[in-house]
Amino acid sequence: MKKIICLLLLLNSFVFAIDDIVDKDNMHNLIEGVTSTRFGTDRVSTIYDFAPLMNHNTPFKLGVSLLDLTHIVDNKTIGTDGKRKLAFLPKGFVGLSYGMFAFGYQFNLYNDITKGGNPISHSHSFSFGFANDRYRLSLPVSFSLSDPNYYGGKASISTTPKFSFMFRSGLLDEFTISLHYGIQLSTVTNPVGGTNIAPMVIGGSLYGDIMLTRFDNYPVQISIPAKVAFYYGIGARWATIDAGYVEDTLINYLYSDTEQTERATDSMRFYVLLPAKFESKLGAIYFYVMPRLMFEGSIYKTDGIYNLHYGMEGELQLTLIENLTFGLTAYAEGQYIARKNADFNINNAFGGGLDVWGIWRY
Repeated sequence: MKKIICLLLLLNSFVFAIDDIVDKDNMHNLIEGVTSTRFGTDRVSTIYDFAPLMNHNTPFKLGVSLLDLTHIVDNKTIGTDGKRKLAFLPKGFVGLSYGMFAFGYQFNLYNDITKGGNPISHSHSFSFGFANDRYRLSLPVSFSLSDPNYYGGKASISTTPKFSFMFRSGLLDEFTISLHYGIQLSTVTNPVGGTNIAPMVIGGSLYGDIMLTRFDNYPVQISIPAKVAFYYGIGARWATIDAGYVEDTLINYLYSDTEQTERATDSMRFYVLLPAKFESKLGAIYFYVMPRLMFEGSIYKTDGIYNLHYGMEGELQLTLIENLTFGLTAYAEGQYIARKNADFNINNAFGGGLDVWGIWRY
């Protein structure tokens, strides 16, 4: 079995879960792929294997990517004046792998271009990891910096170490333990809360890929990649401090939503993600569909918000010739039931996306 590693950098994704922000294609192809170029509406990336030039069996590879191309321009954020912000969010990655070890660097920028002269917020993520046939370990560290006169936060640091057991047989295919720590290093200017402790978040998640059928014995492979997570915010407005999201600097985690902008109290966040993945292969055609449900909740000192999300993801891959594969990935998600305190609301808001891509191996 090929040695696989996954450097878990904090990248944007349409996946529901917070710490599922993994550039899966980029990372896996960097380690187990060959010299190739991926082009698509979501990213453009190139991998080069230096092993043939070095006349050595140990793979030494370089990967470079421009990421989240469909989200490089953002107009979803609403400012304090009630108007939409138009922002530019370039994201890039460079990674190196040598045998079972790898490391990578990711940068994210956020520049509000609604009017000129606005400062740029930026975040940087470094990750080191190793893997063999049975284990994976990744140690990412991210930090973000911004102008406190414009953004809600000045500086944030976070890390999400992950350890995975790769069983590859039996009922459980993979099991992952993930921890998370984040802190916002903003100056405390409002003493109402009675503490000068910086807002922090601690928590973690458990992930298990349960295999109901495998291609070895069945034409359709069925699995349940389930996940549960819990985060506790210490003096944090929301229990989601994650320096990998550079646009999060627009949110001030230090203060509550009261008119007096009092110092925030503790908060909690949890979610349960239950997808069902159906995969099939027909010669040069591979496809999967994955319906999913997620129940999430955010609990504050005086109230709570609970949501039931539903979604669907699917992909079709077609290998026309040996070294050329085209793919189509589609996803859709919505919010079905939302409860705030004792009030129930049924929300049929629905969104989706489509990614057209190809990989040329040369």
